[in-house]
Amino acid sequence: MLNHRTICVTSSLPLRRVLRRTLSAAGSEVDFVDQCEEVLTREGPSADLIIVDDAGHREGLVSFLERVGTAAKVMLLGDPEAFIELLRQEGCDHLIGRDGDPEEDEIVVTSVKLLRGDLFGVEKYLTWGVPIHRREIGSYDEKRVAIREVTELAREMGCRRQLVARVETVTDELLMNALYDAPASRFGSRPLFQGKGRPGAGPVTDQVAELRFGCDGRYFAVAVRDSFGELRKSAILDHLQRARDERGLPRVVGEEGGGGGLGLYFILNSVSRFIANIQPGQQTEVICLFDLRGGARDYFYRAKSLSIFVGRTTDAKAA
Repeated sequence: MLNHRTICVTSSLPLRRVLRRTLSAAGSEVDFVDQCEEVLTREGPSADLIIVDDAGHREGLVSFLERVGTAAKVMLLGDPEAFIELLRQEGCDHLIGRDGDPEEDEIVVTSVKLLRGDLFGVEKYLTWGVPIHRREIGSYDEKRVAIREVTELAREMGCRRQLVARVETVTDELLMNALYDAPASRFGSRPLFQGKGRPGAGPVTDQVAELRFGCDGRYFAVAVRDSFGELRKSAILDHLQRARDERGLPRVVGEEGGGGGLGLYFILNSVSRFIANIQPGQQTEVICLFDLRGGARDYFYRAKSLSIFVGRTTDAKAA
């Protein structure tokens, strides 16, 4: 039984066929319109999810999103460079890169998470049955060992040398954000961990981060979860904009205030897909996917996908 309703704004018949097939598989009734305005005037039950295709629908999108408000979740299909400012609109948190037909599995996973509210878990993004390796990281030494395990798996899976280097750097930055920057955002200072801890201004702590990683032959996935929930949508979009503008060559190198600093900049400039699952004030899970099918140059110019899922909580802070 189809329990949800999705309205798709696209005039592309091939894309309509893809969306009908994938969204029906996700448990949603699917309707199509040619223009955004038709969503607002269409009779019948309101939509739980609205998908807007980039082609021919950029004009008036800001006004449309303002009128939709939070009545429905909005997913955009298109080029991140064109839509970064639109993603700043409330309720518009998901952009799937569209170079030809979008990948059907990504549409299914994103729509299911939006419609059902089951947000966390890197296993959603890999083929069913693929082993997911899990480590708890509570010290600087444990972080170094875990990063070595991740890069060893990347090599075993046949990743190119440049990609292995990116996987290593991103894993390091994700763990730094979870172990140091997230508690600093909460408490105002970085902690010092048990054992050989990296110097910090705060007290010694037993806080741990959860690292998960795996590969299904198409994507290499790395996910890190913390127990703070301090990551903000605005910080992600600011760094995405900067990564696009500077093409991976930052004009100023150094620590920036709050929320992951320059590390988040490099993460966003290195991955094929970036997913942030946030339970404000409670936990954050950042999932990074690396496409194994492209060449080294693709990682600079490929249309990247971005999803920011924010869960509901009684004491939630604005994301």
